[in-house]
Amino acid sequence: GSQVDLGCSAEGRPPPLLTWFRGPQVLREEPGAESLGLHLAQVSPQDSGLYTCVAENRHGRHNRSLELSVA
Repeated sequence: GSQVDLGCSAEGRPPPLLTWFRGPQVLREEPGAESLGLHLAQVSPQDSGLYTCVAENRHGRHNRSLELSVA
């Protein structure tokens, strides 16, 4: 029932597209943003899983993942 806030930031030229995924599902994306938060309200065991933030522009792609485990 608690909330979880995840953050992701990246810089690039051109500014990257930031995207949050849960598995293959896109949760949120923002072109040209330097940061992109993901707010999960009242998490439950169904929210457990692999969350990945991807920063991508024409020069490349970088990502970071975390495993959220809710008991």
